[in-house]
Amino acid sequence: MGLRVFERDDEGHERLVYGEVLIPDQPNVFGDLHTKLSVREFAYGFMMNGFGINVEHDNPDVSDAEVAVVESFIARDGDPDFVPGSWVVGMHILDDEVWNSVLRGDINGFSYEAMVKFFELDVNVPIETTRFGRTQASRDDGHDHAFFVLLDDDGRVTAGGTTPSDIDGHSHPISSHTFTDMVQEHQHIFNFVLGAEGM
Repeated sequence: MGLRVFERDDEGHERLVYGEVLIPDQPNVFGDLHTKLSVREFAYGFMMNGFGINVEHDNPDVSDAEVAVVESFIARDGDPDFVPGSWVVGMHILDDEVWNSVLRGDINGFSYEAMVKFFELDVNVPIETTRFGRTQASRDDGHDHAFFVLLDDDGRVTAGGTTPSDIDGHSHPISSHTFTDMVQEHQHIFNFVLGAEGM
C-alpha cells in the first residue's frame, strides 16, 4: 500500500523502506483475497526458503546489487504504521539507481510472485466508494494532509485529493493508489486501507 521511507537523523536517510506485501481480508487490485493464515504462510515461506528479490518482476535477482530484505514480520494489533495481520517487509537499499527510483515514486510498493492454487469463492465485500485518512508526513518539513479518494467497484482508486496544507495552502490531487500527485516538488504516501470508510 505504499512504501514508508524512514529518516535516520539530520545526516540523511538510512535507505530503509517498509511496506505491506499482503493485507488480510482485503481484495487486492487483481481481486485476490488472502486470509490471515495465508498471509502468514506466504511470509514465513518467503523467509524459510530464502527466495530472491527483483525489480518490477522482470529483472534478474538484485540481491547482489546492494538491495536486501532486512526485516519481515506480521503487523500486530495496534501497529501505528501498518494494517494488523499484514505481511510487512523492510528493505535496505544501497543501490543508487533503485534508491532514486523510490524517492521519485517510480517504485512505490512491494509485490510478490508465487506459484499458487486459486479457489473461487463468493465473498460478501461491502462496496466502499469513498475513503478518508491522513497522508504520511513530508520528508522535507513534516507537514501532512487529510485526504479523500474515490474507489471503483473493484476497490481501485479512481480519483481524489488532499486538503490544503497548514503551511502554505497547497494541496495534492490523487490519481494512484499509493502516492499523491507531485506538487511543489514533493508528494505524500497514503494508505487508503487504514483510512475510515466514507459516509
